[in-house]
Amino acid sequence: MKRLSFVRSLLSLVLSAAIVQPLAAQSASPVSLEPTADTAKVLSARAPTNAAELKLIQDQLLKVIDRVMPATVAVEIRGAAGSGVIVNKEGLVLTAAHVVGRAGRRGWVQLPDGRRLRGTSLGANHEVDAGMMQIDEPPDDLPFIPVSTGPALDPGQWVVTIGQPGGIVKDRAPPVRFGRVLFRDEGLLCTDCELVGGDSGGPLFDMKGEVVGIHSSIGPMVTHNFHVPVTCFNKDWDRLVEGDVWGGHYDDDPNAKPLLGVRGSAESGNCVITAIFPGLPAESAGIKVGDVITAIDGRPISTFDELQRIVFHKQPGDRLKLEIDRAGKTLEIAVRLGGDE
Repeated sequence: MKRLSFVRSLLSLVLSAAIVQPLAAQSASPVSLEPTADTAKVLSARAPTNAAELKLIQDQLLKVIDRVMPATVAVEIRGAAGSGVIVNKEGLVLTAAHVVGRAGRRGWVQLPDGRRLRGTSLGANHEVDAGMMQIDEPPDDLPFIPVSTGPALDPGQWVVTIGQPGGIVKDRAPPVRFGRVLFRDEGLLCTDCELVGGDSGGPLFDMKGEVVGIHSSIGPMVTHNFHVPVTCFNKDWDRLVEGDVWGGHYDDDPNAKPLLGVRGSAESGNCVITAIFPGLPAESAGIKVGDVITAIDGRPISTFDELQRIVFHKQPGDRLKLEIDRAGKTLEIAVRLGGDE
């Protein structure tokens, strides 16, 4: 265990160096990055045993990051904000079901190079949190990444997570985290890759640079976080593309989606509001950019993902009591959730 922690600490330094290059200089390709035989052997071992083996992992990791980063996008749909990944030249985006909600919603897909493209939500499987979105007019040079069609990941396999928490931030490349698969179950994949609010819908990659999962939720510990295996997408691919929505309370009322109308991020263990959507409940209630939401209905929260999850399981018209830290002053704001018809 100590050796694995040491390996991850060293490679975190690699990640910091990997994302300083200009995004415009990077490229994406549908071709997978097969590791060399020596690298594949090291990746399949419990841990590298010397500096040379660590260097092999580092080199493969840098190749994967350079390949996949341009296609990792920010997604905005009617007051919900998250991440996603473009998976074909036609502009299909994989994301989380709780980000898209239901089919036919208009939204935006923003690329790391700054381009902001109109899109429409497609299908969503709320049983496992798998969703899709389609870019309306994909440009000819649209970056995209292949989806894995291989077997389900096994515990111990190295993986890379990327997301766009807080949306596209100028001069900041998408945050990258590196770790391993802890366990998998039907419709669920758990890794020790750290997630924060706003990562929802972002991609999980294997060491070939293929999409193997989509971020779903933050776990009970920093080192236990959950993803939708890409096998769930592959199983229901046609149904999702056609716009079917199923699972969760959408089975009962496909038009009911509770809306608060904020975007946020997790900074130093806080749920920080980074944007307010005009005309939605948060604006009417007086919530402001920079507010830190510390509790909802008396329940402490520390990430934006927790806020999204709580709102997701409410109904339009429900009331929330928010405890907010605004520049060191504690406020209580009551807000009535809206609904997206």
